[in-house]
Amino acid sequence: MATNRGTTLGMSKNYNENSSKQLAVINSMKPYIYLDIDHLDISPTSSRFIIADFGSSHGHNSIQAIKIIIQYLQQSNKLSTSPLVIHNDLPTNDWTTLFQLLAEDNSYHGVANGHSFYQQCLPSNCVSIGFSSTSIHWLSRIPCQIANYQFYTLAAENERQKFKQQAKFDLDAFIEHRARELVPGGIFILSIPGVDHQGIVPVSRKLHGAEHCAHSTKRCAR
Repeated sequence: MATNRGTTLGMSKNYNENSSKQLAVINSMKPYIYLDIDHLDISPTSSRFIIADFGSSHGHNSIQAIKIIIQYLQQSNKLSTSPLVIHNDLPTNDWTTLFQLLAEDNSYHGVANGHSFYQQCLPSNCVSIGFSSTSIHWLSRIPCQIANYQFYTLAAENERQKFKQQAKFDLDAFIEHRARELVPGGIFILSIPGVDHQGIVPVSRKLHGAEHCAHSTKRCAR
């Protein structure tokens, strides 16, 4: 997914109330989060321990993910100091909502970082744990307009190829910048929506059907 050719925009204002599926993904990741933290190889007495979430949106799901990470760090004796948590998202994000949630929760020290995660957002060698869930399917730009349709499952093959190329370019940039930001021995926990054997994201089948219905309605109205 992407928005326009210039820049990607932040999520709509009611994202926190309509992101239960994304939170379910985070909760399903717990065994993998714990496994990754078990492989964290930095000193628990390090003077600086930074956790960064890339694609925090309005904060509800991001805060829950961070609390899962911090709780397991404490349980496994891998945290001897209060971590600094960095919530990253676009400058156009609804930061006010995120700040309000941080103030209400008040269980850790959190700050904001307003940059596209397709660029380097933090200094090199500073992040102990990086995290991102169901975020990087948003592309940095639209590579082309899809003729006649709005959703990629109905796009022509040449249009789909352009989106695939853009997705690869963005993923490469994302991984490169996160690798620079991680400290030696740090970990990055990443969840990306995947495709089935037909190359389709399962939830998109419903959107695919809705798109067909919309076009059928248009034809009947003519």
